[in-house]
Amino acid sequence: MSMFTVSGKVINVFDQKGKVDEETGEISPTTPRLQLLGDMPMPDGQVRMDMITVKVENKRAYEDLLGQDIRLPIGVFSPSKGQIVYYVPKGSTPVAA
Repeated sequence: MSMFTVSGKVINVFDQKGKVDEETGEISPTTPRLQLLGDMPMPDGQVRMDMITVKVENKRAYEDLLGQDIRLPIGVFSPSKGQIVYYVPKGSTPVAA
């Protein structure tokens, strides 16, 4: 697991519906998500646009930043080959870029 700071434009904030447990039928809580779009440098010097979606604690804090550039600490880990999961550490807040 590693910690990074990313910067990009807040393009969407939404609620992801909870999943239904097949055994119990219980529905997990809805979680707020942030979509951030930024430049990803490539080895040949070009830049591609890349979007990440992360779970956030306070949806309202990011709704107020729609369309703005921010910096945000994120954690990254790979639970299985070919899969990358991003998350915002608890208590982290966005900073205008």
